[in-house]
Amino acid sequence: MSTQGSASARTTICAVRVPASTSNLGAGFDCLGLALDLWLQASVKSGSGSPVYTGTLEHLSSEEDFLFGTIAGLLPTGTHLEVDSVIPVSRGLGSSAAARVAGQVLKRLVTEAPVHRNEVYDRARVLEGHPDNAGPAVYGGLVLAAARPTVLRLHDTLGVALAIPAQPISTEQARSILPPQIPREQAIEQASRAAALLLGLTRGYPELIWHGMSDVIATPYRAPLIVGYADAVDAGEKAGAYGVAISGAGSGIVAITEKHLSSQVADAMATALTRSGNPAEGAAPEVVEGGFRVTERGSGR
Repeated sequence: MSTQGSASARTTICAVRVPASTSNLGAGFDCLGLALDLWLQASVKSGSGSPVYTGTLEHLSSEEDFLFGTIAGLLPTGTHLEVDSVIPVSRGLGSSAAARVAGQVLKRLVTEAPVHRNEVYDRARVLEGHPDNAGPAVYGGLVLAAARPTVLRLHDTLGVALAIPAQPISTEQARSILPPQIPREQAIEQASRAAALLLGLTRGYPELIWHGMSDVIATPYRAPLIVGYADAVDAGEKAGAYGVAISGAGSGIVAITEKHLSSQVADAMATALTRSGNPAEGAAPEVVEGGFRVTERGSGR
């Protein structure tokens, strides 16, 4: 029998919602990310007991959960953690960054410390190891990891399309296969593509988006990990995508397209993956502005 009592009797002490994110977007490798309307919600609720995980985290254990590890020793007596997420795990959509950010926010809420976005970002970035998912999770929108994270705005005409395979890819595996060094010519080409991508995304220039979403550093090594990747790129572009790339470390695929074509492009890419023997689903989430949202602030102390 549960020691937590009925769901209706439990009170939310404090809670935060954190958006998913797609990162790299091609040549913006480890520097560029975009917040998406897929959410993780983490709550501290009354009633003692073990953490409760639902949604895409249903089978997660508290020993594996670095969110719980962040606040375990800080939870007020007679409370427990509940986490619900619709962010696919190990699909390159920022699930770990969302958890890192949620942990940092809840840590501040339960200790009645101020929640400053810059502090949350700095800590989450260090824990995550790279800033391109932590930035969008904290600030929302299109975020460039410059000297300080710079929040930009995706052009109003543009939308996002995703193809999300059933088969995940380990981020550690996807990073380990990258070469430790690259030739100077390749670095120069990547810099050119990244500049084109940023200009294209903020001004809505299709040809610059297409050029910038063709990455020369990571994609050549990671694409073979995604069965049917080339077919999905081709299908997405034929359906109207301005550019297609691996989302984060994969296995998800992201396209930038005209907003009204987002669902069409997502379905085309997912269908292509599925026909190649890599079952996938399409999604066309909106871009989220503003980043994480604190929905309850009480400490319960």
